[in-house]
Amino acid sequence: MKYLLSEKSKQNCDLVDEMNRSKRVIDEKQFEAGRLREESIVKGDQVTDLRNNQSKIEHEIETVKVQRAEMWREITHLKEVNDKKSLEAGH
Repeated sequence: MKYLLSEKSKQNCDLVDEMNRSKRVIDEKQFEAGRLREESIVKGDQVTDLRNNQSKIEHEIETVKVQRAEMWREITHLKEVNDKKSLEAGH
């Protein structure tokens, strides 16, 4: 009877130890999950900021393209005017 009681007590201690280890693992996993959640939020904010920057840059590129096209038209027009004046001066 004493042996059976001792064996049950040992099993109980082993189960308590296993339960405590499991609780520690769960706590570590919960901490890691919280850290990853926070990291995910930060990364999401970074992605949002980068997308906003990308939109601004794309708009700036389109503005520069329009300006370059206008400058090209002006240069072409000035060349035509210059060629016309050269032809008129030559006659």
